[in-house]
Amino acid sequence: MGYFYNTFMGNRRNQWLRSIHAVEVQTGGSWHRGTINKKNIEGDTINILATFPTLDSVACTIDASRLIDTRGEVAAYQQRTINKVEGQGTMIKLTIPIYEVTA
Repeated sequence: MGYFYNTFMGNRRNQWLRSIHAVEVQTGGSWHRGTINKKNIEGDTINILATFPTLDSVACTIDASRLIDTRGEVAAYQQRTINKVEGQGTMIKLTIPIYEVTA
């Protein structure tokens, strides 16, 4: 057993989930805000599924993604290159494990 109780960790995961407001991707130096289709917690992992319908009709390279919290601050950022063709939908699934590591 870790230092924190399971109920406490569950409440913190719920708090994190509620604080995530938006998912954005960067293409050509511009940020595009997606639509969060699903946010949930499975076990110790937060899952977020977001789509970007404004990018469906264009070919582009996605260079990075980020999470925006309810205060408008960048909560997380990741560089990643994804090449997409015109007519291809854009969906991002983020899985964020939150658990206590005991030493």
